[in-house]
Formats: sequence, structure tokens, C-alpha cells
Amino acid sequence: METTRIFIAIKINNTDQIRTIFRQVQVDLKDEWIKWVDFKGLHITLGFIGATDVRKIELIKNRLRICAAKFPPFRIQLSSLGAFPSINRARVLWIGVNTDDLMYQLREEILKHLQNIVEFPDTRFSPHLTIGRIKYGVKNPDKVKCILESHESWRDDELLISEFVLMESKLTQQGPVYEVMDHFDLSGSTPH
Repeated sequence: METTRIFIAIKINNTDQIRTIFRQVQVDLKDEWIKWVDFKGLHITLGFIGATDVRKIELIKNRLRICAAKFPPFRIQLSSLGAFPSINRARVLWIGVNTDDLMYQLREEILKHLQNIVEFPDTRFSPHLTIGRIKYGVKNPDKVKCILESHESWRDDELLISEFVLMESKLTQQGPVYEVMDHFDLSGSTPH
């Protein structure tokens, strides 16, 4: 059986403000062992599916089209910096996402439409943009915490979200490479 690693995401267009904060954090934390994500691939993961039988891809796309047709475009705002599992034990650095209920409802609808086709390994959802990963811990945890806290009031302009995508993730030695497999326009007038 041939498989491919897939996930559903909202791609984020890079604004000047995102570019500025991203570069600033890279400079501020240049002495840390951080694997920075490809700036051009910033996204909010709505659902990670993982290895999937390629024969299911068209069915998945059809179900995602149905979901997209039910939801109108909506707005989000990127704000603040943080870390998972916490800023005291940073392993993943992220930019936060402020959104209304529509993003959560869209995600729930996607999970519901795909539940008999694929399994989602993790059903927790905390909208964010991953900007860096720390594999072996940080050299100076207090500095990392201080840098993240210093950007706690950062805000980007509101962004209009008018689509989501099905992405393929190819693992390479340099890190994951993401490729859009299909786009799904949000074309509904009201959810559900």
C-alpha cells in the first residue's frame, strides 16, 4: 500500500509584521539550538492525519469540499509569542492566533466529515503558527522566556481566511517539505 503524509491547514500569507517579528526572534535567539521553520511555509494545522493510503486522497478531497462550502470566510489575528509545553520548558516556539468560533467549528466539521475515512492521532486544538523547534533543550532558558514575554503584546493586522488546504508533508534531512495538494474555498454564508 502506497501512503503519503498529509494534514489540513490554513496557509498564512507573510505580512511585513510577521516577517519582522520572525526575524527579530531569530536574531534574539541566535545562540540557541533552534530549528527554524521555513518562513514561506507558515500555517495553522487544523488536523494532522499522517500516513494515509493514497487511494483515499480523492475521497478526502471530496469531503473537504463539502465542509468548505458550509463556511464563510472569517478573520483571525496573530498575536504574541509562546512555547509548548510552556515558556519555561520551550520545545516549540509559536505565534498565537486569536479567532472567533468559526475556526473551531470548521475544524470540528472537518473531523466529523473524515471520521470514517482516516484517524486523527491528536484531537487537541490550540491554533498557532510554529516558528521554531528545540530538539535538545535551550542553553539559556531565562533568556528564551524573557524574549517570548517581551513580545507578549505584539499583534498583527487582522487576516482574512478564505480557504484551507490539504497539504503533503515530505520528511527530508533538512526538515519537512510541505506541498499543497488542493485548495478548498470557504464559500458558505453561515456555518452548518
